[in-house]
Amino acid sequence: MFTLSGARPTNVRALVLSLLLAATAQAETATEALKARDGEIRAALPKAGTEPSPETRKKLENIVTKAVDLEGMAKSALGKTWAETPPAKRKKFLDAFVGRFRKATGEQLDQYRSTEVKYFPEKKDDDDTIVPTEVTVKGEPTHIDYRMRNEAGTWRIVDIVVDDVSTVENYRSSFNRIIKKEGMDGLISRLSGSGKVAESGGSKGSSR
Repeated sequence: MFTLSGARPTNVRALVLSLLLAATAQAETATEALKARDGEIRAALPKAGTEPSPETRKKLENIVTKAVDLEGMAKSALGKTWAETPPAKRKKFLDAFVGRFRKATGEQLDQYRSTEVKYFPEKKDDDDTIVPTEVTVKGEPTHIDYRMRNEAGTWRIVDIVVDDVSTVENYRSSFNRIIKKEGMDGLISRLSGSGKVAESGGSKGSSR
């Protein structure tokens, strides 16, 4: 068997395997990435009627949010205000935004058991890929488009459009309104607490 100078056959096989695995991961489509994420969430859910433990809930929140480009969504939602905000306050805002998103996600976990998802053919939009879906919760269908972007072989969700309403644009409108009245500190305070921030399409599952 041909080997690279001094390399053992087992090492070569390991190298070839790792390259094949890397190629497979990069070949994954946006739809396949979403399906894998959905399967992972359902597998981690406790049995119906069982309340998730704090550890399980945290695990589920991590699964739901790990594929979402939360920092990118936060920056897009702030628009030009992001560049005008000092680094320390940016961090506070980002931490509050991520915390709020995770909380909203955690409140919707029980919906996954009774949720049915249909996937439709992907669409290209410049560098992004749109994955159209129909999510049915308790017999009520909702059209959700996931805007996906491939970053170094990993698909990330950069926006969630629920019934033609963009989550990022909705946040941007709400954030700008709050900043005008209360400044960045007011927005951070609202995100960190339980105050109203945005009437998002998320009420039907935009954090999915």
